[in-house]
This record gives sequence, structure tokens and C-alpha cells, in this order.
Amino acid sequence: MVEFELNLPEGLVGPKRCNCSICRRKGAVMAYVPLSCLRILRGAEHLKLYQFNSGVAKHYFCVNCGIYTHHQTRSHPTVYGFNEGWW
Repeated sequence: MVEFELNLPEGLVGPKRCNCSICRRKGAVMAYVPLSCLRILRGAEHLKLYQFNSGVAKHYFCVNCGIYTHHQTRSHPTVYGFNEGWW
């Protein structure tokens, strides 16, 4: 089990769907927070990193159930995008 803590002082701001090839297939709706606002509380050992193309963006998923949890994009490396449908 993977458990996160999110600090969302303004709530969910600007959720959207990414149009990259991997996110389109996942169908995830994402919201974004500064890196300091997402903290893994437990289960980090169940998260795996997937990188494609340039290898800069970091996409994380659970190895047990396969769900996409969060990512760090190449274009905005100071924030995490998280799958709000998972929360």
C-alpha cells in the first residue's frame, strides 16, 4: 500500500489532462503541487519509476496494482503532478 500526504492550501487548482502519449493512455486527471507539498508516508518501496524518450520526466506507479500515482515533468520540474482520481 502506498500512502501520500498532500498539502493543498488552495484546494485542487486547475486539474487537467496531459496530452503526452503515456498520460493519454492512462486517462488520468492531474493537479499540481510544489515538490515540497507531496510527501510519501509509506509504501515507497512499492513505487517504480518509468522514464521514456528524453529520460528527464519521471512517472511513478505502484508495482502491485499498476496505478499511476504522480510524476515530475520535463517542462515544470519544480512541481509534482498527481493523479487526482486515485485520491
